[in-house]
Amino acid sequence: MSSIELGEWDVLIAGGSVAGSAAAAALSGLGLRVLIVEPDPDPGRRLAGELIHPPGIDGLRELGLIRDDSPRGSVVNGFAIFPFNDGEGSPATLLPYGEIHGRRRCGRVIEHSLLKSHLLKTVHGFERVSVWLGARVTGMEHEDGKGYVATVTHEGADTRVEARLIIGADGPMSQLRKMVGISHVTQRYSGMIGLEVDDAHLPNPGYGNIFLNPAGVSYAYGIGGGRARVMFEVLKGADSKESIREHLRLFPEPFRGDIEAVLAQGKPLAAANYCIVPEASVKANVALIGDARGCCHPLTASGITAAVKDAFVMRDALQATGLNFEAALKRYSVQCGRLQLTRRTLAEELREAFLAQTPEAELLSQCIFSYWRNSPKGRQASMALLSTLDSSIFSLASQYALVGLQAFRLLPQWLSAKTAGDWLRGVAQLVSKSLKFQQDALSQALRAK
Repeated sequence: MSSIELGEWDVLIAGGSVAGSAAAAALSGLGLRVLIVEPDPDPGRRLAGELIHPPGIDGLRELGLIRDDSPRGSVVNGFAIFPFNDGEGSPATLLPYGEIHGRRRCGRVIEHSLLKSHLLKTVHGFERVSVWLGARVTGMEHEDGKGYVATVTHEGADTRVEARLIIGADGPMSQLRKMVGISHVTQRYSGMIGLEVDDAHLPNPGYGNIFLNPAGVSYAYGIGGGRARVMFEVLKGADSKESIREHLRLFPEPFRGDIEAVLAQGKPLAAANYCIVPEASVKANVALIGDARGCCHPLTASGITAAVKDAFVMRDALQATGLNFEAALKRYSVQCGRLQLTRRTLAEELREAFLAQTPEAELLSQCIFSYWRNSPKGRQASMALLSTLDSSIFSLASQYALVGLQAFRLLPQWLSAKTAGDWLRGVAQLVSKSLKFQQDALSQALRAK
């Protein structure tokens, strides 16, 4: 085994996808020498994050990792959400990203393997960044006074790497997280089936279409080059073919026919949806970023954007502490805890409202759509939360309360179609959850102090 002294690299990053590349770009800008080890630079076709909200696009552009024309992809102006109304298709509610500072805000879809290869190639050209392809961290040993020291296997040889900071950016099933003994809670929600189709009949071009259904959530959006991605959620224990048939009932023709034709030709791609909550994001000189730090249901499509924000939080923490790594990691842990709590809570509440088949969940779902249809400011505030532009749990709590007030607008409709008891139970649940959000926000603020 060869040994590399502490002075050669300041930062070791396990994983060179979005989170790792963004972290390398951000930290090299502080004058730190960074080594990325990436075991699988060309993973091939698979279902993974590819929609990037405006804050993520702005961040990658600021870091010098992407340009307006590279890599190629498709512009996204917001979401088009199709509600489920007793099995009948309904018009979509459009949630545009809106405008900020006098300019239109847009996201982008970039096919995942293309994005990863582009970021790795670009960051490899940065001064003070080295990239080892086909390498992986295979061991982590804790040493007194040094923190963790990594063993990196590369080109058949093991190398001992001492770094002031070791970052786990190796995805939701992070091996680095496991090696340093950071435990986590895992909940598997469902599976995801995905395919590509021609985008000629894609509804609401320029928007990410989301179809809500008790069978799960389905998605359809352009990915560039005249193609569209379609994905169907398959709930745990459900039959995949039957689930897809349920989803397709809500898709408009002739787009539905395009999808059925592709499904008949071959086997689509598949992936799993998890919620993973690690017990910590920092341990000694090790920090987790991106999905390694935790992930949630993909309903909000915020995974890539959250990973980019993690890189900035780490950079800003180091900058604010004058490169005091111990103090910076404490700041990073607190700030990322806030961001993840809001992101995870939002995804969980939306998923429950849109998929649970109870009167209380139905009332919440109708309140959400009523809020979006009747309040332009509400749409803007909701998109700020969905896109992670606003990551405050206080904002989420206040928005939840405003959504709950829609229950009184819906009262006549509910009394004519359902019972007053259902409405009262739904309102009680809305009030209870709103109070819980406020309590969580207050507890988070107190912990930060």
